[in-house]
Amino acid sequence: MTLPAITVTIIGTLPFVFFDAATPAWLIWLALLVRGIGVGGVTIPVMSDAYVGMPKPRIPQVSISTRITQNVGAAFGTALLATVVTNAFAGPSAGLAGLTNAYHAGFLVSLAFTAIAILPAAFLTSKLVSLKAKAKDELAISDEENPAYSVE
Repeated sequence: MTLPAITVTIIGTLPFVFFDAATPAWLIWLALLVRGIGVGGVTIPVMSDAYVGMPKPRIPQVSISTRITQNVGAAFGTALLATVVTNAFAGPSAGLAGLTNAYHAGFLVSLAFTAIAILPAAFLTSKLVSLKAKAKDELAISDEENPAYSVE
């Protein structure tokens, strides 16, 4: 579920590398819509995966941890992209074209980090699959030990 959402995020972010002052507003809105759908599709599985297999008493700690991670990550990402755009901008003398090129550089870095996110995303669902397999194995062991627990 997360890998297709990352793909949608990349598809929605890619046009921003090529937008310029003549780009129609509706095209920007469309790209933002696609990107937003992708980011939403990434956020939900990542956040819910943190709770898989977690005992109920630990859920508040997981909730705090995921929130802190999300806030620190957002602050780091914002600072990084602001630094890239600022360093790529040649100054007011460069005009609108210079500012556009600076934002293109920022969106290229954003695309790179989004693509890098594919690596950890590939491991998200394995936790749920392994828990289901473990539960199935435990059920099979219970059936062998005591025929009364047998499900037929």
